[in-house]
Amino acid sequence: MKRLMLLSLLIGAWHLIHAQPPPVLLDPAKAKDTTYSGIFEETEFIPLETTRQSIFGVIKQLVVTDRYFIILDTDTDAILFFNKQGKFITKYKNRLSRYRITYIQQDLLHNALLVFSQNRNYNITAAKLQKYLAKEASQNLSTLAMATRFYLDDPYVHHTESLSTPAYLLTNPVFLGNGQFAFSFIWSDQKNPDIQDYELQVVKDDSLIQKHFPYHLKTDSAFYGSTARQCSFFPTLNDSVVFMSRPFQPFIYRLTPRTVTEAYQIAPSQASANKTPPEGFSFASFGQISIGSVTIRSGRSQNRQGGLSLNNANTVTNFISQKRFIFFNVQQSTGSYNNYIFDTRETRLYDRSKLKADSNNYIFPLRTPILAFDETNIYQSFSARALFNLKKGAGKDTPHYEKSLARFYDTGKPENNPVILRLKPKQD
Repeated sequence: MKRLMLLSLLIGAWHLIHAQPPPVLLDPAKAKDTTYSGIFEETEFIPLETTRQSIFGVIKQLVVTDRYFIILDTDTDAILFFNKQGKFITKYKNRLSRYRITYIQQDLLHNALLVFSQNRNYNITAAKLQKYLAKEASQNLSTLAMATRFYLDDPYVHHTESLSTPAYLLTNPVFLGNGQFAFSFIWSDQKNPDIQDYELQVVKDDSLIQKHFPYHLKTDSAFYGSTARQCSFFPTLNDSVVFMSRPFQPFIYRLTPRTVTEAYQIAPSQASANKTPPEGFSFASFGQISIGSVTIRSGRSQNRQGGLSLNNANTVTNFISQKRFIFFNVQQSTGSYNNYIFDTRETRLYDRSKLKADSNNYIFPLRTPILAFDETNIYQSFSARALFNLKKGAGKDTPHYEKSLARFYDTGKPENNPVILRLKPKQD
């Protein structure tokens, strides 16, 4: 009897140690208001130098290192390098003009930039891409795509290395450390001859090593045609940790090379929670999927009473986790976005679009996406013309502008390159 009791205690202790904590619930309906100084302790506007060589249109992507702002501009199909004061350094373009750059991301392990490109002469449909992905992962698609590692030790040198070009590069994968990439391609079709695929897949050295969250390729109508959506990936400052969201699911998952766990849950709005699923929306039963030592739920929805549907599931975008604050956007079923800040220390949620200006400092509403972040700052951008239009919109009011913004108004022009806004959240 004592042995049975001891065994029960040991089993209970094992479950207690290995049980995953429930996801932190973030309820947008309970978001509070505060001032800019309640969240941020520093703000700085950094104009990017405008020269004949450096002029560009829109920041498609921004990568921030300890020395550089690295910008992907699809108008000029180039990657531009500026130092942290905004001075232009150099520009990189593909050596083969038939390839256009589609995606960049930092490779911390190699102190490099990963540059993914696609052949501009090919139109790759969803059906074609699905066939490419279904074949051997090691299949070479160099005629369709190109991958390059650009080393950052000295950007002037343009030291690059060509990488292999498997099909998953066409999905804009995210680096997961140790040679691993995670990618998502979700698309259903009634004519599809296959039965099952997975929302999330992980590859290493061109070989598929993990697959999670199965869905039905023929009957899962939530992913038909234009309604098909992919998992969204949100890199961190650790190559081996990525946050991600799934289509029509309220969770933010923490993805590592070995595990997938539910880290946060977004509460649906009461108005959308009362909606019923659209006609033809399919509900698949929840299953279990084991990943290493972790078991999590998988599937589309529980049921009409308690589960999520296509109508009432909020989609999380622009999720950024720092030391104290988490920044994220929620796209409503109507297509509109709301911006939030979660204070992990105080466990309080704030509505970022409603932050109030302080009496001694004026700053414009922070509704533009967060383009990048480092250990201590987040970065957004405004076009020079937009900043001058905002000043014009102030009318006869004479707000007290932050000093770097006031300097830009004195020396800048509407035709100049975009301006980067650096915001330093409070640490204590």
